[in-house]
Order: sequence, then structure tokens, then C-alpha cells
Amino acid sequence: MKTFWPVLLPELRQFPEPERDNALALARETPLDVLELVGMAVGLMAVTAMTKFSVPEPSMVSRFVLVLINFAVAMPLLAVVLGPFHVRRLRRGLRAQLQNRGRR
Repeated sequence: MKTFWPVLLPELRQFPEPERDNALALARETPLDVLELVGMAVGLMAVTAMTKFSVPEPSMVSRFVLVLINFAVAMPLLAVVLGPFHVRRLRRGLRAQLQNRGRR
């Protein structure tokens, strides 16, 4: 995962290697802004709408199987739809740390 973050977060490369974990931890504490909150809410509603299912026969087995299929479809969709908002928040947090570092 350590090789994956610098690709998604180019700002992380500006931190020395020993400080990257701490910088990433501090970036995770960055609060979500309005655009991210609204985008995540819309994304969650869209994924919920896409993964609704109806059960033609109300047997317990068919419901259980459909719930498992729904879960298997919804999880990757949520990662794709909500992931960019998480990355955006992390990048903002890293940029803020870099700005604060420059002021010292």
C-alpha cells in the first residue's frame, strides 16, 4: 500500500520517507468540505438506487442470495463512487500541511 499512496497522492512525495505515515495520518483527520459531503451523499444515493432489487417470490433462500449478490455489486460501486472524495480530502490535508511547513 505504501507504493500505492504516492501514485494517488503526489503531494505525499514532497514529504521525507520517514514522515509520510505521520503526514498521511494527519491528512486523514482533515474534515470533509461541503462539496465532498454533498458528492458522497449523492453517490451513496446513486449506488443505493442502482442496487435495489425486487424479489418475485418471497422465499428466504432467494432473498438471502439476492442480498449477497447486492452486497457483492454494491461494495465495488461504493469504492469507485466514494473513493475519489476520500482521495480529494487527503490531498487537501497534505497540501495544508505543506503550506504550514513552508510558513515555519
